[in-house]
Amino acid sequence: MGLLLLTGWLFESQPAAGQAVGSGQPTGSPVVGADSAARHGGFTAALSYGSNSSFFGRTQTTRYPYLAGELTYKSRWGVWGSAVSYDLLGTSSFVDETDLSAGWDFDVSRKVDASVSYSRFLFAASSPLVKSSVNNSFDGYLGWDWGHVYSRLNAAYLFGDTNDLFLVLDNSRNFEFEKVFTSKGFLAIEPRVSATAGTQRFAETSLTQQVQRGNNPGRGRGNGGTPPAVVTTTTTRFQVLNYELRLPVTYSLGAVSVQVAWRYAVPVNLLPDDVSGARSYFTSSLSLNL
Repeated sequence: MGLLLLTGWLFESQPAAGQAVGSGQPTGSPVVGADSAARHGGFTAALSYGSNSSFFGRTQTTRYPYLAGELTYKSRWGVWGSAVSYDLLGTSSFVDETDLSAGWDFDVSRKVDASVSYSRFLFAASSPLVKSSVNNSFDGYLGWDWGHVYSRLNAAYLFGDTNDLFLVLDNSRNFEFEKVFTSKGFLAIEPRVSATAGTQRFAETSLTQQVQRGNNPGRGRGNGGTPPAVVTTTTTRFQVLNYELRLPVTYSLGAVSVQVAWRYAVPVNLLPDDVSGARSYFTSSLSLNL
């Protein structure tokens, strides 16, 4: 089993969306509690645990719980940079994945906000993750506060060995409670529903890679040959890929925030050899504004 590595990327400049890309997290600066520090600019460090991972609704055959360490800097102007490393519990790799991200979160008006970011993904050579078929991502979102509901349209363009385009529509409602447990305690509950549409060349590439790496013997196209035309058409077709419900609960006390979250994902329009299915995910995190 690998060891947890907390990397520091001191780039004075989020969730998606470095950490967020395709993971079920909203895009933008990724650390829980980072926004509170961003009013004056500063660093946020976070440790987290997840019961499994998914990428735009697609997941690997074997469940891999993980630990993660993250360091983010966000300036008072909304420019941010982050580094996050993941340790999959059950692999021999010291570090299974590292994401480096930089972006800019900004307000368009009192009710509209937006973000743009770039992420670079680094993986262990024998990574079993679906996401390991992707190396780079450009991301952005446009959010609108309707008063009772907050809507956000996220866009992601993945490139490297394959190219894919995604749109994710989120709708959420934030419930805030002050003076919880102590006079300075703050509780936030933000249920969210989302739908993801896009292409899935990454999923086809991942199926082939995992057979070649010996992580998924007996499935996929182990000979590395050209897949049938019907599969090629499916991977390039822009269509709905995933529906998701997420319920995060965050408690903040001063510079410290603790979050637990449950989400349920329902992938649709799967490729013939894709074993992804509807399932629940649990995550928890502890963050500190430095």
